[in-house]
Amino acid sequence: MGQIYSTASSLFSSWSKESSAVVHKENTAPVCTPDLASFTPSTYPLATPRRALCRTKRSGSPTPDLAREPQAKRPKRDSHYLNFPFLNDDFTIDFVKKSKVMFIMKGLQGSGKTFISQVIQELYKDTCVCSADHYFMQDGVYEFDRGKLKEAHEYCQQQAASAAEQSTHVIVIDNTNLQHWEMKFYLNLARTHLYIPVVVEPQTTWAMHPVELAVRNIHNIPEEILSNKIKAYQPVLPIYYGWFLNEVDSEEICSVGCSWLQKAIGIQDFVEHFSQALQADSNEDLFNFFAQDLVAGRRRLLHATSKFTARGKTIGANEYINSPVVKQSLGKGFRLCIVGFVITTRTIGARLKLSNEQLELWSNDDNEDPPVTLMNSGVLKKHQFSHSDLDKSKEKLKFSKLNASVCLPTVVEKEIFYDEDRFCPTSGKGSRAHLTLACTPGIKPVTTGFDLILAVKCEQRMRGGENQKAETYTIDGGVLINYGEGIWVVYPNSELLVSSLFSTFL
Repeated sequence: MGQIYSTASSLFSSWSKESSAVVHKENTAPVCTPDLASFTPSTYPLATPRRALCRTKRSGSPTPDLAREPQAKRPKRDSHYLNFPFLNDDFTIDFVKKSKVMFIMKGLQGSGKTFISQVIQELYKDTCVCSADHYFMQDGVYEFDRGKLKEAHEYCQQQAASAAEQSTHVIVIDNTNLQHWEMKFYLNLARTHLYIPVVVEPQTTWAMHPVELAVRNIHNIPEEILSNKIKAYQPVLPIYYGWFLNEVDSEEICSVGCSWLQKAIGIQDFVEHFSQALQADSNEDLFNFFAQDLVAGRRRLLHATSKFTARGKTIGANEYINSPVVKQSLGKGFRLCIVGFVITTRTIGARLKLSNEQLELWSNDDNEDPPVTLMNSGVLKKHQFSHSDLDKSKEKLKFSKLNASVCLPTVVEKEIFYDEDRFCPTSGKGSRAHLTLACTPGIKPVTTGFDLILAVKCEQRMRGGENQKAETYTIDGGVLINYGEGIWVVYPNSELLVSSLFSTFL
C-alpha cells in the first residue's frame, strides 16, 4: 500500500519566493530613425532590400486590455490580402502586445510586404520596422543604388539589433528573404533576445507572377530577373512547429515546476528513489540536478512541439507544412492548458491538454517507442553539478527577470472540478503534448515526451484495472503518484492556462 503524507514543503522556501516573483517595469525608448552618420559597416551576411525605417513611440508599459480598443480605431484592412491572425484576431493581438515578436517578411519585390509591415506598425504601438531600403532614403526621397546593397543590409541588421536590445515589443524585418540564409541573422537575433519569430509571406495573387511584379516593384527590376528569383525562391522548411510562450510566462511556468519539485522532495520515498538514481548526498544536491535548467535555463522560451518536420525530411512533413490549417494558424495565439507535471530522473515536464482546434495542428506519434540509447543517456556522476554552478544560476535568474519585464504575464489558475478522469487527464491523440521545463545533465529535451508517453501508459493500466503498482501521496495543492519505472506524476488541484503563439523554429 502507498503511504500518504501531507506537506507544505518548507524546503528551499527562500528560493521559492525569489523564483516565483515576476518583475515588471516601464521601459520607454526613443524613436528609431535612420542615422546614417553614426552607421558603421560590419561583417554581417547580406540579404535583399525593401523600404523606410520608422519606430513608433512607446508610451509606457502596455496594459492587459490594449487589444480591446474599438474596431474603428484599427487600421482599415483588405480582408483578402491581410488575412493574418496577428492583424484580425483579438486574442492574438492581445498576446503580441504582451510579448516580444519578430515578423520576418518573405517575398519578391512588389509582392506587398511593405504594405503588411505598415499595417502591423499602425496596429502595434511599440513597433520598429527595419529594411535595407531605408538606407536609400535621403530627405524623404528614395534613391536606390545597387552598388551599396551590402552597406544597406548591414545598416538594416544594426537597426534590428538596436531595437532588440531595447526590447521593442514588435520588430518587423521588411526584406525579401528569398532564401533561408538571408533570414539567419534575424533568426539568431530573435533567439538571443527571446523574440518569437514569425515568417510572413504576402497572400497577394501576383506574389509569384513576374509580369505584375515588374510593374509594381520600386527597384525597376525587369520581368526576366524576377522570373529567375522565383525559380530560386526557397520555401519555408522549419525544423519544427509549435506553440511558443513569451519569456515572462516561460519563467513563471518554470517557477511552478520548481515549486512542485520542492514539494516532492518533502516526500521521503521520492528522496530515496531519486538520491539513489542520481547519486545525490542531500536534498539540495538532488534539487541542483534540475536547477541548471529550472533557473539558469530561464533565458529561453518554452514551447510545445506540434510537429517535428526536420526541414521536410520526416514522414508526413511536407503534407503538414503545406496543410491549409497549419498555414492559416501561423502567427495565431492559442491558450494552452497545463493539467499536470511529470517528474523522472531524466526530465521535468508540464503536460498539456489540447483543445479540438489545437489537436488539428497536432501531428506527433503519441505511442512512439523511445530509442534505447536516448533513455539510457546522461548517466550521472557524483557532484556533476556544483554549488558554484547554482550560485551562477541565481545571478542569471536576476538578469533574466530584469530583462523579461517588458513582457506581461498571461498565466491564469483555474480550479478543477474533478471527475473519474482526474488521474487520467489525457489519453489518445495529443497526450504527448508538453513543455520541457528541465533535464538532468546529459539528457536531451526530446526525452520529456517519451517520459510522458510512459506516464500515460501507466495511467491507462491503472484505469483498466491491470496490475499497475502505484503509491499515492498528498502534497500541498495536489496529489503525487509514484507509478514505478521511475515515473512520478503530479496531479494539481488547479489547471494553469497560459497564452502562446503558433509558429516555427527554423
